[in-house]
Amino acid sequence: MKRTSARMGAVDVTLSEAGMTSPEPPKLAIFADLTDQTMPIVAFASEVEARGLSGLFLNEHTHIPVDCPTSHFPPGGPIPERYAHFWDPFIALSFVAATTSLEIGTAVSLVGEHDPIQLAHAVASLDALSDGRLTLGVGWGWNREEFANHGRPPTHRAQVVEEWVGVMRTLWCDEIATYDGRFVRLAPSRAWPKPRQPGGPPVLLGGPPSDRNFARVARWADGWITMGAEIDAGALRSQLRELRDAWSQVGRDPAGPRVTIIHNPLQGAPPLHAVMDIAAELGIERVLYHVFDGDRDTMLRRLDRAKT
Repeated sequence: MKRTSARMGAVDVTLSEAGMTSPEPPKLAIFADLTDQTMPIVAFASEVEARGLSGLFLNEHTHIPVDCPTSHFPPGGPIPERYAHFWDPFIALSFVAATTSLEIGTAVSLVGEHDPIQLAHAVASLDALSDGRLTLGVGWGWNREEFANHGRPPTHRAQVVEEWVGVMRTLWCDEIATYDGRFVRLAPSRAWPKPRQPGGPPVLLGGPPSDRNFARVARWADGWITMGAEIDAGALRSQLRELRDAWSQVGRDPAGPRVTIIHNPLQGAPPLHAVMDIAAELGIERVLYHVFDGDRDTMLRRLDRAKT
């Protein structure tokens, strides 16, 4: 399937037609480009909470290689400077969790660039200490050189991420955890703390809509995060039906999958209230309103636009 356009059409679909169960109203959370050069993260999180928004989600890049001959920034053009300045999301979100009541999450964490055993421990600790407020969005990333610097083949990014999620789940769930994959092997091991949420935090795969990605969501994730351009309502209806079909074909829980969409408030994008209406109609759990980087005044002005 091709990436959809940046318009939002009319919705004439029921939840049952989209293959979704009737949910609570969608949550409105913030996805922010916070760095060491922007408004401080704890102060920004306090402002998010003060506005009654449900949570704060962060991106991840461990570093940006200077030369990226095989990688292209998805929106086109040079890689923005902020990509070399993102906070480590798990350390940063621990500060958010400790100082607010917000839900916290990644959109997305490049989990294949971590040691999976250590990351499982960090994620379990953060979920436990935040009293189960963590959602783990995962992806393999577009920067092949960045991934390769971590010692794993960039041509197998998706398989690495699948195995990393697998080994993390067994560490989160089992008293004696074992895993035998192509890229990671775990001898029988004990690991605590366990996450606060049974089975661990929800794992949402971030990526463009495609049959292959929907099969991955159904096989090893709990849901999907849309990435890239704003999604057309008609296309989203069709995509959710395809995702739901893939989900049901492997016998997953009819209540799933969990879906989060990212709303980029760029020129030509639909108004937020229209996005929220569509999310409610299609049984989407959460809308992430993207607040781009800037100084304090700029980021607060952008945050104030997250109103419906």
